[in-house]
Amino acid sequence: MPCLDCHIRAWFVNGTNLLLTLPEKKKTIEAIQNLDLMVVIDTMPMEITGYADVILPECTHLERYDSIRVLQGRIPNIALRMPAVEPKYNSKPAWWMAKEIGKRLGLQEYFPFETQEEELDWELKQIGTSLEEMQRVGVKTFERESGDLYFAPGEAVEFSTPTGKIELYATTFADAGFDPIPKYTAHEEPAQGFYRLIYGRAPMHTFSRTANNPNLTDLMDENTCWINPKVAKEWGIRNDQYIFLENQDGVVSEFPIKARITERIRWDSIYMVHGFGHSNKKLTRSYGRGVSDSEMITRVHIDPIMGGTGMRGNFVTFRFDNGKTNKI
Repeated sequence: MPCLDCHIRAWFVNGTNLLLTLPEKKKTIEAIQNLDLMVVIDTMPMEITGYADVILPECTHLERYDSIRVLQGRIPNIALRMPAVEPKYNSKPAWWMAKEIGKRLGLQEYFPFETQEEELDWELKQIGTSLEEMQRVGVKTFERESGDLYFAPGEAVEFSTPTGKIELYATTFADAGFDPIPKYTAHEEPAQGFYRLIYGRAPMHTFSRTANNPNLTDLMDENTCWINPKVAKEWGIRNDQYIFLENQDGVVSEFPIKARITERIRWDSIYMVHGFGHSNKKLTRSYGRGVSDSEMITRVHIDPIMGGTGMRGNFVTFRFDNGKTNKI
């Protein structure tokens, strides 16, 4: 008989390396350690896979079909991603995993197709095309049938606001007790010797997922710490010198990062690309290369109205060792 009063705490993580993605790493680990089951679906031995009870190895995007991409822009179109090669080893697409798990849970009626090709072909035939056609053309465009891009001259327009107009003064906010017009709030400033941590993306990498890809590491194999020349002179930091970072809460980076002295960053801030600083030695190309910005983010601000998070309120200073075995 099934247990009707039990509470199973499980977490399925699909293609997200939580330890290098979420801030406040200690809280993430605490949450994981309080689970009964953790399943990780990934293509690489990311840090998160070390916490998994079960690992489901997914094949890469070059080895699988994905759901049809639908765009409703100026020219509506659909696009097909299809495999270029057969999956290697025992890796499987997520579609297959979901279907097989559903069967084992007695939910096979929700998975009426034997293969993803069958499902895609059925979906495409509903809009007048087919998998065979999409395999040939890749992208198919359609005529717009509704929803003009612009309002017609003289057209009576009403917006979905209480007043029916564009609201610079948000009446809904006022009714809920919030400022109807945003008021400027001064952001925190770094303490003496600390610099605002700014992070961003690189065009050749996808978050932290591609830092071990040999083709992409040829283009960028580690991140750097952008430092203003004025600040570098004060600290005696040279270009390409390796340094450690320490944040306002005393967290010191596990690995060093290479300094990039540049006028492209303000004197009160430093910048680094997200997705580096991997600590899993199975990631042979990316292990220990650079610093993880997520490791340095231990302070998160939450917007009281919409719940959005702000993580640019963290500050770092420079260290020439990390107080452990790593010295530079």
